[in-house]
Amino acid sequence: MKVNTSMALKAGLIGAAAGLVVALLGRIPFIGCIIGPLGWAVAVAAGTLYVHYAAEGGRKVEIGEGALGGALAGGIAGLAQSLVSGILILLFGPVRAAASLLGRGQVGAAAISAGVTLVSVIGGIVGGTIIGAALGALGGVIYTAVNKK
Repeated sequence: MKVNTSMALKAGLIGAAAGLVVALLGRIPFIGCIIGPLGWAVAVAAGTLYVHYAAEGGRKVEIGEGALGGALAGGIAGLAQSLVSGILILLFGPVRAAASLLGRGQVGAAAISAGVTLVSVIGGIVGGTIIGAALGALGGVIYTAVNKK
């Protein structure tokens, strides 16, 4: 079992681009409700895309390789999507709240609010990467099993 890291990176970057679009469109109020769940489908698609690229030229891809390569690709896609979402949350959430609290003279509350949000965003980025890797592995395993000849 040898994972082609260049193919995993290629599939992961394509998934990251799709995750970027999903994260940006997810900030639009009504569209975000519809597009939000597609974020996890991006990670699964990145995993399947790895297996598709790795199997080019008639190469046989084993299930373990599909899982590992899919996990790498899904992790990259999940990281990009959660990073963009986290940055957008930081820009639109605590910045407004802190400005409002500072305007009322509540410096301590503004600092706590911004700090807690920052810790939550970092946790979300780590969690998004882990879940993206797990879903990418799932996509890689399923696509490998379906394409087994």
